[in-house]
Amino acid sequence: MLRLPIRLLATAVAALTAFSLKAQIEVEPSLQIDMVSHYMWRGTDMAGVSIQPAGKLSWQGFSVQLGSSMGLTSDELQKLDLTVGYSAYGFNIGITDYWSTGIDYAGLNRYFYYDPRRSAHQYEGNIGYSCPYFSLQAYTMFWGNDYKYETEKDYKQRANGKRAYSTYLELRVPVYLMGLDWDFSAGVTPFESAGYTTKEMVDFGQGEERANVRKHFYADGPACIMLSARATKNFTLGDIKVPAFAEIHTNPYTQKAQFLVGVSVIPF
Repeated sequence: MLRLPIRLLATAVAALTAFSLKAQIEVEPSLQIDMVSHYMWRGTDMAGVSIQPAGKLSWQGFSVQLGSSMGLTSDELQKLDLTVGYSAYGFNIGITDYWSTGIDYAGLNRYFYYDPRRSAHQYEGNIGYSCPYFSLQAYTMFWGNDYKYETEKDYKQRANGKRAYSTYLELRVPVYLMGLDWDFSAGVTPFESAGYTTKEMVDFGQGEERANVRKHFYADGPACIMLSARATKNFTLGDIKVPAFAEIHTNPYTQKAQFLVGVSVIPF
């Protein structure tokens, strides 16, 4: 009497085990650890020397990625970003949860604290298309501290602001030239991003005067906020890939530029 249920149970266990093993085989993990001499992000100077590990699991177009950036001292920026996405036929869509120190309203750098204005978390949606010749991506903030405030006081109190939906568009073109892999990138924002007005000493040519200055996440309107060129040379140590790269990263809007170098370790 018990043989049939036992056989059915054994068959079910065997099927589940086979499915589980197949799923495990199809899941593609990847790991990369970068060390950069300077951390630049979308034309913004984020930190000095930084270590940036990133791990990713991919399965049938779906992916989950966890990335981080850590300065060498506790006073420098620390980030932890989680991205879930899907890609097919070159098109991709995803959502990223950005978390970084220095944004928490109370200055406590809490991770498990979610408030649309006061949390250190910011949510961003992205959509794009990639092919061997170029990659075009669009990113928009839709949750978290992404507001336009009239005054610095409003910004500090996180009050009376209007959601900005800060948006960033990036075009990247890869080129193989002179034995190196090159990436040429340009980033623009189509309208005014999050920001606030503060008073600072400004030199108008006749001495410094105290004046209202608008601070922005990206820019005060349509602007090119990033132009960069990165050259990468690929090396290997056994089965481990160790690319080395050099990059010139500029922001035409703020008229800033930074030269940085780095190395990656890709064990699998």
